[in-house]
Amino acid sequence: MSLLAAAARARHRAAFPAARIAKRHLGGSTTGPAVTDLAANFRIACSFFTKPAISYPAFKQQCVSLRIFTFAGVCGGCAVGLMLNPPKSSYWIRYSPSYWWSNLRLAFGGNAEPLMLTEKVERKTDVPYLVGHLVRHSQ
Repeated sequence: MSLLAAAARARHRAAFPAARIAKRHLGGSTTGPAVTDLAANFRIACSFFTKPAISYPAFKQQCVSLRIFTFAGVCGGCAVGLMLNPPKSSYWIRYSPSYWWSNLRLAFGGNAEPLMLTEKVERKTDVPYLVGHLVRHSQ
């Protein structure tokens, strides 16, 4: 930044003194325990049910702490529900966790059939006879 631009900016700020003391409170600061401190968050989450919050910041911290355990509980409950009563679709059967071991075994060392054919496939259907038979009977 040039000296001229810095001087112009300083003059502009001096013209508006309210801009120097205004604080916008955009949520850049954090309060309460860190998200990784589960013991402290558990105490605060339990206080959501036992002690009413005195102020809005205390209520917000209770909700933030409770959200950690609620998210884990809902995700864990959904996962357990799917394991105990899985959907009956073929997609789920093929990609469900219960088939991961067999899929890994086939991917890294199984003797699966090759994707492309290795020799000509012989069919037992006599196509010229069927076409002739169907064409004669359709007329």
